[in-house]
Amino acid sequence: MPWTPHPTAPIIRLDAGPRAPVLQIFHGKPHALAFLADGSLVVGMSRGLTVHDPSAPTPPRAAIDVGGKVEWMVAHPDGESVVAAVSDPRARAVVRAWPATARVVTLLRPSSHEGHFCGGLSPDGAQLVWLNSDPSPVLSTVDALTGATLRELELPPEFGRAVTLAVRSDGAVYLTGEYVNIIHPDGRREPRLDSPFYMRPQPLFADERGGMICSHGHRFVVAGGLFESAGRVHARSGGGTVSYDRARITFHDSLDPVQVWDVASERVIFRAEMERAIGSIPGWHGQSAAASASHVAAIDHADASITIWPIDQPDAPVATMTGYSQGVQRLMFHGAGLTVHTCQPANTLNAVIELDRTTGAAQMLARDHVHDIARTRDGQRLLVLRGDRPLEPVAIDLFDAAGAVVETLSVQKGAGELALAPDDAMWGVVSHTYPAGHRQDPTCHAQWRPFGASKWTKTLKLRGRWQCIALADTAAAVAVEEEVTVVAFAKGKTLLTTKLPKRVARIAISRDGAWVGVACFDALRLIRVATGAVVELAVDLPGERTGAIALCFQDDAWLFVAHASGAITQHRVPSGEQAAALFGHTDAVRALAWADGALWSGSEDGTILRWGDLG
Repeated sequence: MPWTPHPTAPIIRLDAGPRAPVLQIFHGKPHALAFLADGSLVVGMSRGLTVHDPSAPTPPRAAIDVGGKVEWMVAHPDGESVVAAVSDPRARAVVRAWPATARVVTLLRPSSHEGHFCGGLSPDGAQLVWLNSDPSPVLSTVDALTGATLRELELPPEFGRAVTLAVRSDGAVYLTGEYVNIIHPDGRREPRLDSPFYMRPQPLFADERGGMICSHGHRFVVAGGLFESAGRVHARSGGGTVSYDRARITFHDSLDPVQVWDVASERVIFRAEMERAIGSIPGWHGQSAAASASHVAAIDHADASITIWPIDQPDAPVATMTGYSQGVQRLMFHGAGLTVHTCQPANTLNAVIELDRTTGAAQMLARDHVHDIARTRDGQRLLVLRGDRPLEPVAIDLFDAAGAVVETLSVQKGAGELALAPDDAMWGVVSHTYPAGHRQDPTCHAQWRPFGASKWTKTLKLRGRWQCIALADTAAAVAVEEEVTVVAFAKGKTLLTTKLPKRVARIAISRDGAWVGVACFDALRLIRVATGAVVELAVDLPGERTGAIALCFQDDAWLFVAHASGAITQHRVPSGEQAAALFGHTDAVRALAWADGALWSGSEDGTILRWGDLG
């Protein structure tokens, strides 16, 4: 069957505000799980926290706004609260939240957006210890109720690479630099030269006898005052979440099974495979599994759902929570329908979903190894760029509305991207070939043709590795490395060739072909095709530290630019002046489209947003 059933996508109406989203598709993307003492499951996701009864998880008992995407979360030893690291395009913070009362306290605000949060609670929950690596490593201890700083200790640069830490009951901290170090409350740093430095273990849990369990399941005991390996929880152990009572540690990441380690009995008491997730690594944060005394929950990285089991029945899950998404990297509108390319990597899992924007009804295309898609506005033609094996020619499948393959075209060996003209008359592709021995830059092939044509109308061959393409109704814009070329469909006449100071990452062209928007590695630029005049766009974003990754024109009035931070900037054409910054996503915005008189955006945060009045 070309299209297969897929869980309904929730459609959420939002309160209208100035330059704000008015509609949201999907709940978001789950990142971290924790159980409270009463058995409630807390889901930390890209849009805050939700609280669930594991036996009947839908709908959630409560939803709590914590100020952004949850990147890291642990259950507090009081069994009533969680501590979470959160971020949005403007700031990062670490908060403590009590789901029963929706109380949220900000404990600290890291000065930088950069890096993974590295922290841990003391066993009694009184203190939060975290590693601030900006600009150089500092180990900070704060009060876990008020956020008051208790002490700070400067560390050598090697500790800036640490990912996790563990806090012992006496306040000593296990942290890996070149070796595992024990950092005592009085500031003494004890490098353990006996530690298995070649493994670079990342401490997760310190026991009462001085031993430790690391984030990939490595176990170490102290014998005769020395660290000794006690083996691994399992050969395939990843991640790691400590329960509020420190009785269980749950391991799981996108390539490994879900396993629960019982601390007292020193054995695995639960193990479940999630084989569909094998090969799926679309950029997740946080801790993807957790266990209580009665239940286990884990994120399925294949589709962003959450599976819940009784802890004594790993073969009999009791619930699956859906309505989440891996994220979106392409939006194609057709009538009341929407076809999306998810952030699923191009591997053995399907990645193309068709949604009804009215009901949320969804179905998935039975096609894997997808690199890119394009669909006409009448929904009758769907192009899928796919490649089944490395170093073999990439193919483009043309599907009809029912999902049947009408035509298959082979292009070059290196995958690129697809483009579709706004009037649906012309479509194009960029791909590339490598010379023998790979000792020279590859050759980029930019090609386009009308639907129904038997050969390419035009093929451009340009030398370089970075490539992208966009189509207007009358022309194609192609960028390879620093060079931008615009070619008219009529007679293949070159309208513009210009070389920019830095490589081009993304490109867009206005529908009439008059303007090209370019996201280079150093700056945003707006090019007038008729004259070749280039305007560099200034971007004003608080906390912004990343580049632009998607662009979209609204006629000749606006250029919208999506940023890796989750922000979107709105620029006037032709001046390039920034008129507004739009904040609605909490992770990289990978897709922009103007449809039905509105801006739409898709993000790695797992949501699709329709924006209201933008002025």
